[in-house]
Amino acid sequence: MIVRSIILFCLGVLPLVASAQERVVINDPSIQFSYVKPSGWEVKDDGYTYEVYAPNSSGAYVSFTYVQRPQGDDYVESLGDKPAFKEDFNFELLYNVAEDVEDFKVIERGKTKIDGATALWAKFQSLSGEQEWISYFYMYPKLGQNFKIMTTAPLAAAENLQEDFEKLIATFEAKKR
Repeated sequence: MIVRSIILFCLGVLPLVASAQERVVINDPSIQFSYVKPSGWEVKDDGYTYEVYAPNSSGAYVSFTYVQRPQGDDYVESLGDKPAFKEDFNFELLYNVAEDVEDFKVIERGKTKIDGATALWAKFQSLSGEQEWISYFYMYPKLGQNFKIMTTAPLAAAENLQEDFEKLIATFEAKKR
């Protein structure tokens, strides 16, 4: 009887849990990407960077963007080599990401899979005003693009929010239009 009650309860709650999230699809000129947005999270899109803010988290968010992979230029090709993805990642992290924050300090680096591709990531600490932040920067190549994903959260909340961020990132999918 108790097992039956638990099963009926779970079956009744399952549609509520499933409806709490929605797959959001973003169509750009040549790329379409999508992710599952958790209930209560707010989207901000400035046309270049797409940000999804966690509720009640003092500005914590996940951002998505992509840029065409470097195709090389005459100078690089004349050397007989094109930049490797790891070099692209390091340049993006140490020059573009670090340029936008104060007291940039890389804490950890690694690899993971996102959307079926190998992604490089770096965890870093920074300062904005009096607030310390923890961010993860992920980048992976797919469809001739470098997809960039960044999570950012106040230091005090970062550890608790990272699991939610990773669940959202795990739902990320990109394809050609």
